[in-house]
Amino acid sequence: MKKSLAYILLAGAALLSAACQPKGESEPVKPTPKVLSLLPKAGYPGTEAVISGYGFEDPVTVSVDGVAATVKSVTIDRIHIVMPDHELGEVPVSVKTGDVLLEGLGFRYAEPVEEEKMAIFSYSPNSGIEGDQIAINGRLFSNKKERNSVTINGLTAEIVAANDSRLLVILPDNPEGQYPFVVTVDGETVTGPMFTYNKKPELEVFSVTPNSGSAGDVVVLAGQCFSPVAEENTVTLNGAKADVIGATSTELTIRIPENPKGAYPVVVTVGDKTFEGPSFLYVAKKKVYTVKTLSGSAGRAADATTLVDGGPAEAKFRQPRGVGFLPDGRLLILDNGNNCVRFLDLGSWNVTSSTATKSISNAGWRGSVHGDWFYYASKGNNKIIRYNYKTDAAEVVTASFTGTSPMDVAFDAAGNAYVLVRDGSKAIFKATGDDFSTLQPFVTFDDGPLAMEFDPEGNLIVTTNGCQIIGVKPDGEKFVIAGIRAGKADDPGEPGQPLTAKFGSNLFALTLDKEGNIYLADDSFKVIKLIARGEKGYEDAVISTVAGTSGASGKTDGVGSEARFGSPGELRMDPSGNRLIVTEYNHFTIREILID
Repeated sequence: MKKSLAYILLAGAALLSAACQPKGESEPVKPTPKVLSLLPKAGYPGTEAVISGYGFEDPVTVSVDGVAATVKSVTIDRIHIVMPDHELGEVPVSVKTGDVLLEGLGFRYAEPVEEEKMAIFSYSPNSGIEGDQIAINGRLFSNKKERNSVTINGLTAEIVAANDSRLLVILPDNPEGQYPFVVTVDGETVTGPMFTYNKKPELEVFSVTPNSGSAGDVVVLAGQCFSPVAEENTVTLNGAKADVIGATSTELTIRIPENPKGAYPVVVTVGDKTFEGPSFLYVAKKKVYTVKTLSGSAGRAADATTLVDGGPAEAKFRQPRGVGFLPDGRLLILDNGNNCVRFLDLGSWNVTSSTATKSISNAGWRGSVHGDWFYYASKGNNKIIRYNYKTDAAEVVTASFTGTSPMDVAFDAAGNAYVLVRDGSKAIFKATGDDFSTLQPFVTFDDGPLAMEFDPEGNLIVTTNGCQIIGVKPDGEKFVIAGIRAGKADDPGEPGQPLTAKFGSNLFALTLDKEGNIYLADDSFKVIKLIARGEKGYEDAVISTVAGTSGASGKTDGVGSEARFGSPGELRMDPSGNRLIVTEYNHFTIREILID
């Protein structure tokens, strides 16, 4: 059976082979040519395009709206062409292959699209120094750091991060000036806008705070390029080495070494760099100024009906201003808001009141004790008023006053009266006699005078809202003691050079001690300042802050800079010379500064 099946399979194969043999030669059948597509469908002269279809054979010509296109290559199903010049718009495209003309294709001529090129747009930041990290913003950078190269002024910048629109680089060392960044990616180079190399910071001391004191005082040097390691900084004054007790790159805290009295520059050395900074003035050991509230409720809300007598905890004031020390041991206080006179017993601290001035006074400001009277400026109604503290009587001295805003009254050693007027005439008037009958101009100012007091030599010391302290000699000649005109700032200036100092414009009060040293209430910066006379008097005076902290408003008692003031409006030296009285007109308190 198996043998018979094999014979059958062999016979079938022979028959199949015979059926597949050609019975004579014949021509192959050619497909009919046809076009199917043209890609791209739009472009501009010079665009390379491909016509797809079948049955193509040479010769092949392509016509674009009657204009021959360049045929680059032909296969049976592809024709590669270059589009000829033509105006914008839709055009027909035809193909002739052999004797067959094929139509139905179209192409749209459009404006050529400009190819984007690598560019640098900006830098962030646009200036710096060696070691700074800079972002270069642009386009077509490489995302791979190693494919980008960045130079500036011929020096290579380290690339720390990269993407197609931003390169982060570290600036190499270069001199101060302007240079463009140059970026290269895969052989293509682009130059960006100018980048500014700043001057490299060098060792420098900007300021010494405080700028005067004595051995053992702690002083802060502000500057740059210090070492944050304290022992790596050397500080000397007049060759004596200071202890560096704290250090950052911009501040050194030092303890002043022993030295004779005088001014010496602070010399700082870090590594191989040395800088000679501002001078520090050695003075006698500093006095201690302790601030204490004597009477009133600090910071309470203003109340038009508040007029309360009593001890320190009970008494209430409404905008206290001028004060005067009376021979009987009391302190006379002008309660500006209540238009009355108050008394503070300097032993018991008890407050009593008199309303004798209430009907004639309006905003009593500042004045002086003379004989049995306290003379003061009634700023609100432009009058000078005097109050007899023995008889409790008050009267108007000037029914009509020349100018506006009288602010102060003072008396010289001969008993002549002086009236200060801030607005209008900006002048001080001199009068003789208790009736002020011969009131005449004594001196005028460029800025509004605010307060005045005589020094031991008979000079009239005046503060102005032009940020200066002016001296006026007995003959009316003016001289500047301290301050830069209209240079409002809290700046003590160079030690021994008071004309380099800057003050606030609200110097509403001043007072002097027996040596002629001037204390100021600087309401602009909420501090009490001292102008300490030097060996040449005012000429080489030294300015310092004795109580309060510049710009820090408050009502805190304490020693020196720990204290806070809100509105120091009056300042008077106790006849003993060891205490200052301060009125806080908007904190409604009477305070003292004990001088130890």
